[in-house]
Amino acid sequence: MRFGVLGATQAYAADGSVLPVTGVRLRALLVLLLDADRTVTPQRLTDGVYGDRPPEQAANALQSQVSRLRRSLPGVPIEFGPAGYRLAIDRQRVDVHRFTALAEAGRAALAAGDPAGAAALLRDALGLWRGEPLA
Repeated sequence: MRFGVLGATQAYAADGSVLPVTGVRLRALLVLLLDADRTVTPQRLTDGVYGDRPPEQAANALQSQVSRLRRSLPGVPIEFGPAGYRLAIDRQRVDVHRFTALAEAGRAALAAGDPAGAAALLRDALGLWRGEPLA
């Protein structure tokens, strides 16, 4: 499974097919959780999903959104712990993290005197862009 935010927010199954993540709140929740393998506090998720107008029972509403996201993305490990929620995946499964790693490797290759290697890495990084980020 992989995820994209360098263009329309997308989730892809292992076979490459697009998994439906419908609705603004569900996509916002997914984007916040895409700081892959790091715990995100319920407060940050609530703020990101509901803005300055959270529902009265914000914790319950957030839990409901997480349940919907789990149903939309079967097999995706969204864990809950004392500090919040965590999308337990390798960061390289998220295009923005992969882009950052490739760009850093490209800069390092250029600094090491390998312009051809740098160009290949930077081309791979640019290939991850699919349009306006978080569209």
